[in-house]
Amino acid sequence: MAEVFARHDVVVRCPSAEEWAKDANGAGVWSYANIRGDYVALQPALCAGAIGVADIELPAWQRAAGVLALVHESFHLRRWRYRRDEARVMCAAIRQFTVAAQLLGASPAVANDLLPFALALHLRTVQLFPLYRPRSCRLPVWRPPPSQDHVSDRKEEEE
Repeated sequence: MAEVFARHDVVVRCPSAEEWAKDANGAGVWSYANIRGDYVALQPALCAGAIGVADIELPAWQRAAGVLALVHESFHLRRWRYRRDEARVMCAAIRQFTVAAQLLGASPAVANDLLPFALALHLRTVQLFPLYRPRSCRLPVWRPPPSQDHVSDRKEEEE
């Protein structure tokens, strides 16, 4: 999935907790991209969330944060003029969140269900860290799932 957004082959590293603790680049961050090495590294909980995006046993926040971190770092590896611009990368990542979640195995409904968690993380990040705050960013729209009554009504009309 990372290569879709980076637009070339990249490596995604999912280190163990011990490896992450020893990684100087990982100190105090959730994820990072190594532009020279063409790889992304995610801390273990986020890696598990991205890999298990369709696993409802994992907390929704973990899956959403894992997907958002992975797509964000993937945009840093894209060979474009904004690769070092955190605000533009952050905007691109949230705008592609549901596409990324689906590429990782989530159904469209699950990707939509995870979007509010990703939006909350995005908004909190841009509030806390001005470097990540774009001048303008059209955020994706969450769509409430159809109610069960509405789905039942449609089935009855079709019969």
